[in-house]
Amino acid sequence: MTSTKTNKKVLDIGQKLWVLLRLILLVGMAFLILKPFFVKIIMAFMLPDDLLDASVNLIPKHFSLYYWQSAIEGMNLTKTVLNSLLLGILVALTQLVVSALVGYGLARFRFKGHKLLFAFVIIIMLVPSSTYSIAQYLQFRYPFGLNLNMIDTVLPLFFMSLGGIGFKQGLYIYLFATFFRGLPKNLEDAAYVDGAGSFRTFCSIILPNSRAVIITVLIFSFSWQWTDVNYAQLYFNNLKVIPTAITSIFIRVGMADDPTGTAIARNAACILLILPLILLYLFGQKYLTQSISRTGMAN
Repeated sequence: MTSTKTNKKVLDIGQKLWVLLRLILLVGMAFLILKPFFVKIIMAFMLPDDLLDASVNLIPKHFSLYYWQSAIEGMNLTKTVLNSLLLGILVALTQLVVSALVGYGLARFRFKGHKLLFAFVIIIMLVPSSTYSIAQYLQFRYPFGLNLNMIDTVLPLFFMSLGGIGFKQGLYIYLFATFFRGLPKNLEDAAYVDGAGSFRTFCSIILPNSRAVIITVLIFSFSWQWTDVNYAQLYFNNLKVIPTAITSIFIRVGMADDPTGTAIARNAACILLILPLILLYLFGQKYLTQSISRTGMAN
């Protein structure tokens, strides 16, 4: 009995030590990941004089909104946020509808070449967009060989999303196809017996049972479009969105540029950029977890 109690105490102590070790590791990793983020926030509240003061390490002597105001004015925040918001919603909704339809077709219908089409989806996921971005740009700059210009409009991103080749859209199609394959086939069979067609079954039966993956794709699509730099720089010269507007922020001291102040103001702008995404994640975190577990995306 004594040896049994001793073994239990040793096991309890070992488990508590393991829990303590994991806690220390998690806190340490969280500190390493979050420290740069908090440093950027703290420095954004400094005055320019604090940057030149050797006695100031991290905590500013005088809290100021100088760099935040510079970021807001340099970005023309209201107009830029409105442009980014409308573009993100348009692209996210278009990619959602197209990806859901394509994913359902690949998951439920068997036709000649469906495996080849699914392979193309995987290729879209794997091939970097930079390899064909120039060809896409020329196609939208001179569509069908005509002297038309779609640059500085939302049409290039809209048409790419409509064609299923938008930014990261191969992943969204894959998520929908994998999710739909996991749904019971009996749901659709019952709808067909009641006289519903394929499209009505998809809208009335499949989509209401796919809320988790729908919200996941919406969050991913909007987030990646919100922070996209490559396509924004490629297609938008005068149309300002947040990722490209950040580069237009400059801080000047007299007639010369201030690289340190410019970097801090841009850091403040980056924080403004990610705040909506944090709120979006907090709203959809539960659905993200459900979707990842059901589609096997973690693998």
